[in-house]
Amino acid sequence: MNKFWIYVIAGFAGGLARGITGFLKRRRAGRKARFSYSYFLNTVFFSGILGGIAGALAESGWKTALLAGYSGMDFIENMYKSSPFYRLAEEAGR
Repeated sequence: MNKFWIYVIAGFAGGLARGITGFLKRRRAGRKARFSYSYFLNTVFFSGILGGIAGALAESGWKTALLAGYSGMDFIENMYKSSPFYRLAEEAGR
């Protein structure tokens, strides 16, 4: 298997781990855990791409790609929460 695909898979794994961790953390805090499949799948997809690109550019191994996928999801989530789209969605949900 090509090393690039190993980096992409590791990036996706990191994104998936971050998504599950966030969901469980929210649920454990006692908040009602409303699960949005589209939001979860989009963030995992994009963090996997970021992890794959970061791992391929760094050429330092699958561990780097895994960490980039994990942190990439946080980056995407925070960018979304700081955008006007998040505020519009919050207002529509009230």
